Order: sequence, then structure tokens, then C-alpha cells
Amino acid sequence: MARIFNRGELKSALLSVIATLGEGHGYAIMQELQRRVGGQWRASPGAIYPALVALESAGVVRSEEREGMRVYQLTPEGKEMLERHDAAPAWRELALRAEARRARITLGRLLDRFELALPRGTGLSAEQAELVDAALTRARNEITAILDQGAEHG
Repeated sequence: MARIFNRGELKSALLSVIATLGEGHGYAIMQELQRRVGGQWRASPGAIYPALVALESAGVVRSEEREGMRVYQLTPEGKEMLERHDAAPAWRELALRAEARRARITLGRLLDRFELALPRGTGLSAEQAELVDAALTRARNEITAILDQGAEHG
């Protein structure tokens, strides 16, 4: 799915999640990470597990095998790093990035459908063009109103 973390943010987010959980296996960590960014982003094991390995190599996370699962927890160095650098990510900003990415994907799909719906080589009639323009104007106005409401409440 979409990349919403800038350089270094995923590792900071993982440290924050592990600190909150106390300890957790990879799936629980991914679920909590997804929850914190508003469910608009899906954690990828291909990104999460290498980041956890890197954190373990850096000495800020340790893991142990329990009942067939690798369980992660912060080391004292990891706790100190979180406190010293206020390494916890801005969860609201990450959630907004994920939502914006989802909206761009939705808009892209809508534009693809619109393009496919156009008669090949014939274009729109004047009446169709007018109706499409009116529909897009209504959609723009509705979206603007929704975003304005969000800004008032955010």
C-alpha cells in the first residue's frame, strides 16, 4: 500500500508502539501501528520485520522466541532514546498522510473510470460536457465543505 513514513519515522513509530505495548509480537505491533495511523494504511511485513531487525541490531529493541513467535520489547537504551529524543512520531500527521494517499488513490480510480466511460474517439456532446462539469463542480464544493469542517474540528 502507500508509503506514509518519511526516513526514520517507521523506526520511531515502532519504538513508540513497542513502548506502549510493553512487548509484542510482529503482528500485534503491526496492528497497533495501523490503528494509530487511522486504519488508512496497511503495515507490510516486508517493511516492519526488517525495521525490527535493524532496531535490534542497534541495541534499542530485543526479541526472544516464545511459543513459536518472536516477541519484541525495548531495551533500556531504547527507552532512553524515546525519552531523550521525543522519538514518538506525530500520529495525527501520519494519519493525515495516509488519508491523503487514500484520497489520491480514490480520485485516480474515479478518473480512470471517467476516461473509460468516454466514447472512444467521439468525445462528449455539449449536453454531456455540461452535465459532467456540473457534477464535478458539485463534488468539488462538497469536498471543500468537508475539508473546511475538518479544519474547524481538527
